[in-house]
Amino acid sequence: MQPGNELPNDRRAEYFGQCAVMMLNALRQENDADPFSEVTSVDLSAETEPGHEGIYDQALSNALAAIVAAEWPGEEANDKGRVHFARTLLKVIAEKIPSDPTTGLCVIPDHDADVRSQWEKENRVPEGVWDTRIDVDLLTDALDVSGQARHGSGTGRLQRRHVQALLALDHHPTLRTLLETQSDRDAERAQDDDARSADQARALLELIGDEEAQRRAESAENPNEYHPKHNPNGHDFEECPVCGHETFCVQGLDMWGRVGFGQCVVCSYRRRARVADQEGFGEHLASLMGRTEN
Repeated sequence: MQPGNELPNDRRAEYFGQCAVMMLNALRQENDADPFSEVTSVDLSAETEPGHEGIYDQALSNALAAIVAAEWPGEEANDKGRVHFARTLLKVIAEKIPSDPTTGLCVIPDHDADVRSQWEKENRVPEGVWDTRIDVDLLTDALDVSGQARHGSGTGRLQRRHVQALLALDHHPTLRTLLETQSDRDAERAQDDDARSADQARALLELIGDEEAQRRAESAENPNEYHPKHNPNGHDFEECPVCGHETFCVQGLDMWGRVGFGQCVVCSYRRRARVADQEGFGEHLASLMGRTEN
């Protein structure tokens, strides 16, 4: 393989996922926070950090290179082995697939449609739901818009519709990394947030001292205490993993019903639902392994 064309498709998919998830999060920062709504005119320049135009272009370039390489091997690069720019890759797609006269989209059929899961068939998942719909005109417009910021000639006002067109590329089987990347990113952020909360709680304990912590524990009242009539969904205090007092106010349980999320009323340590799910899953697996060994 010639220099300049050595990046495998799985790495392209990885880079696409890492960059596209940042654009997805930019949509989440909007007030309505629905990245899949039909509103298309929202200006993202106020919600995104400077440099997102470059991130958008990197996501698009890797996605298009992966798709073209998978569908028409060799067409993703020129005769010198250099991968085409995104704009040229969009032209390749437009030449290979006539756009739908109704929607204006270039549609790549789902190659795995005949081997879809029984669940999808039984639940009548709409035909073509996994087809890859590429809006060549809109993605070309996104390149024009982002290029203004990247080349110092304008503000580069990416809009929601530009990001939606980018995310739609994830339907292609050579990509399909967005959900996994988002999940990994959310899990990492949840762990970081949990670590910060624990550090802040320890700092507070050091500030107030053991006697004050004990006094607070003895006088603590559970705002979410279980009561069979008045609060049947409530929970009794649990031991806080940071301060050790039985003052952790549980506001709910993980999906396996093993680990509570909430906040300690003494040291203020907060465990969020995502962390509770992670810990609960670990306990769930340990329980299953214990049953197997027995």
